[in-house]
Amino acid sequence: MLEERKRRSTVIVLGCVWMVMLAVLSFLPNHDKLLLHTTGHYHRWGHVVAFLTMTLLLVSSVTSLRSRVALAAVVVFFGYLLEFLEHVIYNNAFERSDVMIDTLGVIFGLIIVLVRDEYKRLRQFE
Repeated sequence: MLEERKRRSTVIVLGCVWMVMLAVLSFLPNHDKLLLHTTGHYHRWGHVVAFLTMTLLLVSSVTSLRSRVALAAVVVFFGYLLEFLEHVIYNNAFERSDVMIDTLGVIFGLIIVLVRDEYKRLRQFE
């Protein structure tokens, strides 16, 4: 029981650190983003991987389906908020496609966690 709490706490902390890193990366000036290669050909894949990773971390920290869906919704809102703030702060165009790609990463992450847990549950009965 204690080990499970430690694991969950660790996963929550890693998820929060990941969120902060994404926020910092999102608000870097455009010339710094170019230096880090966060624009261009792999931009969309970066969004999918970033939000899939955040979802895997945060959704793995809870066990109920309701909590998992709620956390996934929070991650989607976080992606929307980042895009909106980038639009307001830098006067960039609001990229709805980035929000949709972020949402896709969240959905993939949620599906992976649900399938993994169902697989574990089925293996217990073998």
